[in-house]
Amino acid sequence: METSPTKILSFHLSFLLLFLAITRRGASVFATSDTRVARVQCNGSIAECNADLEMLMESDVSRRFLQSKKYISPGALKRDQAVCNSGAKGEAYSKSDDCLPPESNHYNRGCSKIYRCRDGS
Repeated sequence: METSPTKILSFHLSFLLLFLAITRRGASVFATSDTRVARVQCNGSIAECNADLEMLMESDVSRRFLQSKKYISPGALKRDQAVCNSGAKGEAYSKSDDCLPPESNHYNRGCSKIYRCRDGS
């Protein structure tokens, strides 16, 4: 009596699925029973009962660090300094020798020193 390769393969697959189902269910039962036991045995405050879990939680500082921007925005620079190369993302601010803008010829508005106004105000 010979068995075909498909019957052997189907037997192995069904055995594997049954094994995975049993181990998955067993793992969930153990996890829930452990947490129940831990809760029953702890009579202290919430911080005392969860002291071992505290270091596993993400801290506020690490979240702020990950949310921070990775470049300097033009608004973060000093007011009396020109932004070189338009402050493009990822480019150096001092790429060229002279990064000041061309002189401004407007007579009727205030002007910063960095824009080289005629009246020098």
